[in-house]
Amino acid sequence: MKRSVPSLFIGNAGEFFVLAELTRRGWTAAPTARNNRAYDILAKWGDEFAAIRVKTKTSAFAVFQWNAKRSGDIFLEIAPQRDFCVLVDIPVDDDASPIYYVVPTPVIDKWLKDDFETWVNTPGAKGQQRAKGNKRRVFYADDETEKLGHGYRQKLERYKAAWRLLGQARTTRHVPLRAPSAAHPSDCPLDPHAVG
Repeated sequence: MKRSVPSLFIGNAGEFFVLAELTRRGWTAAPTARNNRAYDILAKWGDEFAAIRVKTKTSAFAVFQWNAKRSGDIFLEIAPQRDFCVLVDIPVDDDASPIYYVVPTPVIDKWLKDDFETWVNTPGAKGQQRAKGNKRRVFYADDETEKLGHGYRQKLERYKAAWRLLGQARTTRHVPLRAPSAAHPSDCPLDPHAVG
C-alpha cells in the first residue's frame, strides 16, 4: 500500500534533492536557517555564488503555488542576479527521479505578477470584481495555454535542468552518486578534483 506523505515532508525532500544535485555538480551548498524567509539554500563554487529558493510539488499535481506577503511581494530580498528558484517536481513513482527547473527568480516573479494582474482585471465567472487582496499566486505546469495561469510546461521547458544558469558554465564531469572504488577514486561524490 502506498503511504501518504505529508506536504512538509515533500518540501523538505525537494530541498534535500537540490542540495544533493548541487553537491554532485561541484558546488558547496548548505541550507539556510529555518527562519530565513528569503532563501532556502546558499551555494558557492570558486568565485561563483547563488542564492536559491526551492519550490516543490509532486507529479500528482500540476500546480506550483506561492503566497504573497502583506506588501504584495512574492519574494523577499529579490536580487536581479544570482537569485534563483529551483522548482522540483517529485514523481509519485518511487523509482523515478525528480525533474528540476532552474529559473531566475525575477522571471518567476514577473510571470506570477503579470498573471495576477490579468486575473484581478478580468471579471469572474458571474461578472464580479476579483479580490485584489487574494494572496495566492499559482501557475500550472500543464499544456492548457488557453487558460490564465496554465500552459507553463512550455515556458518551463527552457529551464529544465538548466543548472548552467547558476554560473556553472564550465565543463563539468557529473559525479555519479555511488561509493568510491580503488579503481576509480574520483567516483567519490565529495572529490573536489572531480571536474573535467
